[in-house]
Amino acid sequence: MNAPAAPSARPGTTASRTADPSRGQNSSRSAPATKRTVTSLPLPPAGPQWYGSLMGTGIAATLTQTLGGDLPGARGLAVALLVVGWCVFVGLTAAFAARIARRPAVLAQTIRDLPVLATWGMVSMGILALGSATATVVPAHWPSLASPAWVVDGVLWSVGTVLGILTALGFAVRLIGRDVGAPTTTWGLPIVPPMVSATTGAALVPHLATRPAQLLLVIVAVACFFLALVLGMVVFAVAYHHHWRVAPLPLTASTSAWIPLGVVGQSTAAAQALAVQAQHFVLPEDAGTLTWLANLYGTVMLTLGVPLIAWATVMTLRGFRNGMPFSPGWWALTFPVGTVCLGLHGMAGGTGIRAFGIASDVVCLMLLFNWALCGVATVRAVRAHTVGTSRAPVAARG
Repeated sequence: MNAPAAPSARPGTTASRTADPSRGQNSSRSAPATKRTVTSLPLPPAGPQWYGSLMGTGIAATLTQTLGGDLPGARGLAVALLVVGWCVFVGLTAAFAARIARRPAVLAQTIRDLPVLATWGMVSMGILALGSATATVVPAHWPSLASPAWVVDGVLWSVGTVLGILTALGFAVRLIGRDVGAPTTTWGLPIVPPMVSATTGAALVPHLATRPAQLLLVIVAVACFFLALVLGMVVFAVAYHHHWRVAPLPLTASTSAWIPLGVVGQSTAAAQALAVQAQHFVLPEDAGTLTWLANLYGTVMLTLGVPLIAWATVMTLRGFRNGMPFSPGWWALTFPVGTVCLGLHGMAGGTGIRAFGIASDVVCLMLLFNWALCGVATVRAVRAHTVGTSRAPVAARG
């Protein structure tokens, strides 16, 4: 997901603050969106902006395990991705905590700064994705650890859901009655988390001990579904109108065109998962109606998603063709794509139509390619940043 860069560039870069679209600036006012004016962007320090990497890794682990029967070697890869996901989570969280310990004001700054506040949604979704991956991968490979895995998932789901609801409502309140800059697709980052909670919460329902607890979780998951759907429709409609009718998507934010697909795919998957769990709390004759409604909803959403995917693809190709610099926002190429894969997989089960399953496998391969691309680019960028930072004091003394 596109995250804001640090306020100022390192020596030797040509990026400036106005080149960063996620800060609400409209770079198209001063230069064409495809002009090669930015050769590099400063990397933000450890913080919410980087949790898109955890989101992408978590959902990649879940899907490679889930679709492992169709993709050779996928289940082994799922274990590796889960290990990477936990390493990313622990490393990022520890580094961010260390920053806060050194400068307590850092935490308040991430909340006051609207573009950075939006990226707290990625923290929520990253935690939720990691919990889901743990509950999916661990029991499949180590059945004796199934119970602890679901406990871990439950804890992470609780933390991620509370954080996600707070970011969604808090960000929505911040948008009301004040000048917050031009609308952008990154505004959706704090809005999508409750939809992720709806999907992953449905998976937790059978693992609760009592029927009242199961019903309560279904109700909470349904509430999260509609919260994210309503807010997402408003925010993304405004963002699309701005980028299609007012100002084009800035070059450096090209990958953020994928963010709205998170609602399309995740809500499709959530509808299927919730329909399955809700069937246990309705009359038997109404169970088929829930499945029909979930299939209808998924068909509509995936149909609407086709032109949105086309636009996101065009924007991404434009970005790479015109030298889009690396930023943590490149990870927007992973999680939204993964949600579409998850939605297609859910539709294959709900409708029995094999074409959805085939499409899900294809999109999963696309997700893995994008994950590898972003992973390699991240390692190279961090290495270059580390080398540049270590050489700067030497150059200054020289």
